[in-house]
Amino acid sequence: MISIIVPAYKVEKFLPKCIESLINQTYRDLEIILVNDGSPDNCGRICDEYAQQDSRIQVIHQPNMGVSAARNAGLYKAHGEYIGFCDPDDFCAADMYECMLRAMENHHADMVVCGYDYFNEEYQRDESRAYEVREDELMSREEIYRKLADMPPTIRHGVVTKLFRKSVMGNLQFNTKLKSAEDGNFLLDYLQHVSSAVFVHHPLYCNLVRQGSATHGGLNVQSLKDSFEVHDRMYWDTVSAYPHLKGYAIAFLLDVCTLKYNESKARMQQVENQSQTADHLLSYMRSYIRRKALEGILSNYIHWKLKIYYLLLWIRK
Repeated sequence: MISIIVPAYKVEKFLPKCIESLINQTYRDLEIILVNDGSPDNCGRICDEYAQQDSRIQVIHQPNMGVSAARNAGLYKAHGEYIGFCDPDDFCAADMYECMLRAMENHHADMVVCGYDYFNEEYQRDESRAYEVREDELMSREEIYRKLADMPPTIRHGVVTKLFRKSVMGNLQFNTKLKSAEDGNFLLDYLQHVSSAVFVHHPLYCNLVRQGSATHGGLNVQSLKDSFEVHDRMYWDTVSAYPHLKGYAIAFLLDVCTLKYNESKARMQQVENQSQTADHLLSYMRSYIRRKALEGILSNYIHWKLKIYYLLLWIRK
């Protein structure tokens, strides 16, 4: 059985589409765990109504404690041999879990990764970013870390495009102290126990791009510090296990952190009354990049124009 955990908060417009995509999966041996995280809209009612229609659905109602606590509540209730996650404003292809479970069993892998497409709020696919379909790919643990450090990442830094083994996961939980990148941190925890994974190169997960979501513009300056620290952990996890990937890993780390820093700076320029906390965190981000810049300048994986940028950043106070 596969347990699929869906945290729900302020997504009443999109939640029915998400739930129906899970109910209608071609793989039927599912446990669908809907966690109403104290949502002030109709999410709780919607969850209860679907639970009355399908006995495979469990509903958990809890005070608002954030996505990590909601997912942890789902993990506590999960009975499946396999664990999947879905965001409440996204949806899944009808054969997503059938395809992923088949790949998991055929290759005796510890994890399965699938591709994804982007959709707008009218559920129209973004054809300019359509996923390239190709043959399944068996990956070693080293290859997983290598693909996580592609820019943009070949493997998404999160949990929704993955299928996990409960026996490998054990008692892992999401870090409730993190305000962002908590799913990336969970993935890094899980990878400590992984030997191999399968990449199913089909867009089985459907990612809704909407205004205000954390992945597409909803992060504030404060939460980006957590994202920095999780990416720093990914860098150290990678080079500790595979030192020869250091140059590649530092190139990715600098690239992603610089993007987040520039995004934060642009947002702060739009705010007239900047808080001291935001100023402090922006300074922290800049200092972090400067500390890593010297390593980046020496990397063969970084374009010379970026090396000049990092050099200037190092020189400036």
